[in-house]
Amino acid sequence: MGDYHLSEAKWGEGEFGTPGGTVYWSFATTPGTGFGFSDYITDPVYRNVIRDAFQAWEDVADIDFVETSDGSLTDIRLGWDVIDGPFSVVGEAASRGSKTTSTLFSFTEAEIRFDIAENWATDRDVARNEVGLYQVALHEIGHAIGLDHTNDPDTIMYVSDISDLQGLTAGDIEGAQAFYGPADSSPSSQPTPDPTPPVITYAPTRGADTFMARAGNDVIDGMGGIDTLSLTGEQSQYTLTLSAGNIILTDRTGRDGTDTLISIERLDFQSGASTLGNTLFEIDTFDGIATLDPDDFAQIVELYIAYFNRAPDAVGLAFWGNAFADGLSMEEMAALFIDQDETRDAYPSAMSNAAFATAVYNNVLGRIPDAEGFDFWVGVLDDGAVGRDTFILSVLDGAKAAFPPGASAAFIAQMLEDRQYLSDKADIGAYFAVHKGMSDVTEAVQIMTLFDGSESSIENALNAIEGHYDAALSADSGDFLMPLLGVLDNPFFG
Repeated sequence: MGDYHLSEAKWGEGEFGTPGGTVYWSFATTPGTGFGFSDYITDPVYRNVIRDAFQAWEDVADIDFVETSDGSLTDIRLGWDVIDGPFSVVGEAASRGSKTTSTLFSFTEAEIRFDIAENWATDRDVARNEVGLYQVALHEIGHAIGLDHTNDPDTIMYVSDISDLQGLTAGDIEGAQAFYGPADSSPSSQPTPDPTPPVITYAPTRGADTFMARAGNDVIDGMGGIDTLSLTGEQSQYTLTLSAGNIILTDRTGRDGTDTLISIERLDFQSGASTLGNTLFEIDTFDGIATLDPDDFAQIVELYIAYFNRAPDAVGLAFWGNAFADGLSMEEMAALFIDQDETRDAYPSAMSNAAFATAVYNNVLGRIPDAEGFDFWVGVLDDGAVGRDTFILSVLDGAKAAFPPGASAAFIAQMLEDRQYLSDKADIGAYFAVHKGMSDVTEAVQIMTLFDGSESSIENALNAIEGHYDAALSADSGDFLMPLLGVLDNPFFG
């Protein structure tokens, strides 16, 4: 028995051992819906090699390939494209499928591209520094009919170099027949497919690839390299949900569906990204945040409160959380916060240390400083013994510190009140940025003006957040949302 691996999609009825029916294929004459096709395959020699590859699969499995002119009725389209230069990724296949009650997905369309930069050989004996078009065409057509990579170098579906092979081998044939039955339509047994449930699947790549988003709910795996997903809408029309297990992108207009992203590093929105000053939205700037410890994450939320007296914005919070996950310490982060434009606006260099300390106490604890503590901190700030960043961290740490030995009942009561105030304020900030995923800074400021430490003010702030969130969800006039799941519990609901 040969080695083969199956996906969960095939042509025809979505059941094992059933015919694939008639599958129409064409040489592309227009750009693809997934691949751009930088050029079209017009040379008759290349065309004949690809025809032979389709025939080889048809000869062993019950699937009927019919070449047709390029158009809307074509099932599989093929073309040249710029992929990654010579000798890396030489070809790729992408496919789309759907299912209702069947065991497997049924393919509805597929595309195959060959790297135009390769030195393509058109005979089956491939010389050094050549790439065999016949072998690669067999391999990519194999993906387009539902076969996955094998670990057997003696199969055409092997994950690496197949230039020494002359055609399909036992494992390839057995895999095709497991899906479609042999060419004489005899039924086959039902093997177990590999546990990969793609609605849209891309052949593994090691280069920098660009994929086109399409209608439907897809699983898109960029695998190696720095990969980009090109989208049809504006950034404000999407919700990007981060978690430790998945990254899910939802087009709230419905055009691009809801896609699960694996190893996709960049998002290319229609008019570019509107966050962090980049044209492309860099997912890998944020993906480490889902691995943070809740206590560490809460400290970053508290920094926003102490410095800016507002809720965090989701994108900024994710940026700093990712930096912390990558090794930036809280002390280093606090120092970097000092050098932000928003900090300079809130605390101009001409502001006295007394005014600065008063503002921070109000932001963090909702009160004026006690006289003894105030005099101490203003003194060390004036002397330059500590920086303003260190002072902010000290106030935050002090609000959560253990009760000192011999503390009076009044002192302990004040500490408990301070602790509750900061906790409630941080919870409101997290609800805005983490659970709802909002990033509008004006709204982040406005909701905190509603909070004064009372239960009614918490309710007012939450109601305001819900109102902003309802508006943000609008497909046409809403905002980009980036909620984070699985790091902080929602203290207000559930």
